[in-house]
Amino acid sequence: MSEIDALARSLVVLGTEVTSLELGGRWGKHRRTAPAGAKLYAALHGGSELVVAGRSLSIGPGELAFLPRADEHVIRDSAATPIPRDGSACVGMQQAAADVWSTEAPATTSLVVVDLRLDHGDAPWLALLPAVVHIHGDDRELGRWLADTLALLGRARTLSPSLRETITASWAQALFARALRDAGDSLPAAEALRDDRIVAALLRLRAEPEKPWELGELAAQVGMSRSVLAARTTALLGEPLGSYLRRLRLDRAASLLATTDASVKAIAARVGYASEPAFTRAFARARGVAPNAYRRALRQAAAGSQASLARP
Repeated sequence: MSEIDALARSLVVLGTEVTSLELGGRWGKHRRTAPAGAKLYAALHGGSELVVAGRSLSIGPGELAFLPRADEHVIRDSAATPIPRDGSACVGMQQAAADVWSTEAPATTSLVVVDLRLDHGDAPWLALLPAVVHIHGDDRELGRWLADTLALLGRARTLSPSLRETITASWAQALFARALRDAGDSLPAAEALRDDRIVAALLRLRAEPEKPWELGELAAQVGMSRSVLAARTTALLGEPLGSYLRRLRLDRAASLLATTDASVKAIAARVGYASEPAFTRAFARARGVAPNAYRRALRQAAAGSQASLARP
């Protein structure tokens, strides 16, 4: 068993609730964060839009969106449907069966929603996972298997509660393992992820990588001495905490270069660099190319991809 799989198994699934939604017309709902929970949306037919952590993504037929912490989010038919906080746009929603809800309008979308209750006392790493993991139907690792399982859960209502619990617990661990793998290089080794004070320190750095962090200040916030935090993080991360922070800043900068039109100078300031030349040198050392060249290459690649799709 890999370290990632072992970490995923440290989460205990206390219970599950599976709901099928048959939706038509305009629909949507705002959901608050569910403490000690995780949530999964799977589109069997039709599609929907999920908005979470400032990110919007479309869930098409055969696709799944996994929220490992059940963070606050909006699920709706499309971006054209406004959903107020704590509000809903599901007109005429009614219970069609014990675990099936439908709207008055003829159904164009069929969703399976799975709510997981978790015991994550031994999993401080949960806070470091991405807010959402999007799994496509053609995903070689999980897509087809999970989609088939959810189709079974959504349609076979004669399954006993114990069998449902067994099925959902097994693939819940697979989903958390996938979320850990998706986090990639931004996560430290498994041993560090089991140390709640190290995770607390990393959370602070990840939340504000641009801040001029002082090691003593960070150590005090997580209840450790400066020397112990420095030694522990270096041993667990395989690099000094300052190096880890620089990597976070440059990863954030790469994302901003790819997704915004902000100037290099503005991005340098947003990720904590005092000057554009210092940022450019650091970025070029890490990525092998200057920031402007990095952005041009990404846009040229995207333009080439669009041109290929447009060809008959």
